[in-house]
Order: sequence, then structure tokens, then C-alpha cells
Amino acid sequence: MPSMENIAEQLKALRRQRGWSQEDLARELGVSFSTVNHRENGKARPSGLAGNQNFRLLDRNDVSH
Repeated sequence: MPSMENIAEQLKALRRQRGWSQEDLARELGVSFSTVNHRENGKARPSGLAGNQNFRLLDRNDVSH
């Protein structure tokens, strides 16, 4: 299982590649800013389903903001 630090860094890197703020990502995922912030700072690990949703959204080639 990936470490929380690894998950947090991957999420942050993918979000930045998109040029999105944490607020943008929160809006796209339908979660609060604090949820995204906690995930990116390693304070909270997303559930398996939420983690998959995060990475699928950020990894899609057709999404732009």
C-alpha cells in the first residue's frame, strides 16, 4: 500500500500539472477545500473509492480548467 506521503505528493503533482488550485480540485470532486488540503498535506488518506476518483479526474487528458 502506498504511503500517505506518496499519495499526497502524487495528488499535489497531478493537480499542479493541471494548473488547478486546491479550490478548483475541491469543486471538481464535490468536496471541501479542507478535504483536498488535508489529503495533499498527508493529514488524511482518501478512501479507496475517493482516491481512485481523485486520480482518474486528474489523469484525464480531456479535462481543462
